[in-house]
Amino acid sequence: MNRFALAPAILALAFVTPNANANIDQLKGLLGDKKADSTVASSGLTEMATSAASAIDLSSLVDTVSDTLNVSETQSEGGIASIMNYVQGNLSSGDYAQLANSIPGIDGLLENVPSLSSDTAASSSSSLSGLLNKASEYSSTLKSLNDLKQQFEALGLSTDMIASFATQISSYLNVNADEETRALFKSGLDNLLTAL
Repeated sequence: MNRFALAPAILALAFVTPNANANIDQLKGLLGDKKADSTVASSGLTEMATSAASAIDLSSLVDTVSDTLNVSETQSEGGIASIMNYVQGNLSSGDYAQLANSIPGIDGLLENVPSLSSDTAASSSSSLSGLLNKASEYSSTLKSLNDLKQQFEALGLSTDMIASFATQISSYLNVNADEETRALFKSGLDNLLTAL
């Protein structure tokens, strides 16, 4: 393989890491500098790529939300899945695919979204819920918000908890995700917190 063909990609990786100067010395081995150990450089690149891909650990997010909000693991998984399902509904398919690539396992987590039947909508006790159910028939935005509220109720969670879940997920992504992932999540949330 031509070592000069690798140079732009390797240098790009070196400059996006926090410890760029140390990585440059290791990367010289790939470009022919005999002083650097190319094995170390190669394994260093593999570690950097792996850590970038696995910075978001859904099981850690589930545990954090469960502990912080004092809910069961099942409720945490279902609540996070419901929020992510809402986000998916507000993003284009391309944007969601990009978000899913950044959050390994998100599609599997979405299997925890509680399924809603027509009986769930009919069993809403308050007249306000009944009005929201009726209004959701005419507005996709109200429908997705209404579905989210019913999903939380199906999990045994108060709809007041939706904002807490969204805030916890945002906080987790602020620490563990790149800027693009955070922006996609925020865009998918749309105006959820103001609509609640």
